[in-house]
Amino acid sequence: MSKDGQNQQHTQTVFSRFTRLESELDCLLLAVKNMLADYREFHPDFPINPGEDADDDEDQQKAAKDELKTLAGHRSRFGGNFSQLEARLNGRLDETSFEAHAATQMDLDGLDEILNTNTASLPLVELDSEYFDKIDEYDVQAGQYGASETPILIPIQVEDDIVIYWDPLADYYDNGTADPVEMTLSETTFLRLWSRAERARWTLWIDGQEQKKMAEFTETDQ
Repeated sequence: MSKDGQNQQHTQTVFSRFTRLESELDCLLLAVKNMLADYREFHPDFPINPGEDADDDEDQQKAAKDELKTLAGHRSRFGGNFSQLEARLNGRLDETSFEAHAATQMDLDGLDEILNTNTASLPLVELDSEYFDKIDEYDVQAGQYGASETPILIPIQVEDDIVIYWDPLADYYDNGTADPVEMTLSETTFLRLWSRAERARWTLWIDGQEQKKMAEFTETDQ
């Protein structure tokens, strides 16, 4: 299979794991859920269960959903709050081999490095609300109390001068297909909107390092 074919297959596989919004106010909640669910697919020891595992009973699923809402700072009438997302995740990941990272002023090379690091999750990024004027897939009305919605996206791949990404609202407004919608922006447009966001080029991701075995820290028998 060619490299382009492998990249396309990888992208389609990632998109197939994503679930859809139930409300316009659930963008951050679902973005966090899909980021964590995709990461747990490759790191089964990751301690946060984003919910809906086939083997979980009803109480376990409810507990997972409640924890996810807490991590995303989610309130049903107001949506999520990502200002403390890194801290909330790291509070939950304390004393594990996993850590949440948030950065600003990242460039596209840095984003591509995250996407090609085996121990890293897919990243979340914030774009300027002008993003909504640049896409044709749907129209966004003014948010709660007239506030502008904040685009929170999950980049999947950077290649051939474009950024391939998942937008939770694109799935929500697209009733024509059951498959998640694959979105693209040129690198130039993506970088400009990423740079104009409230916290310029804000990016969040999870990274994990293998736990060192205790034997490595003990003296060997003589």
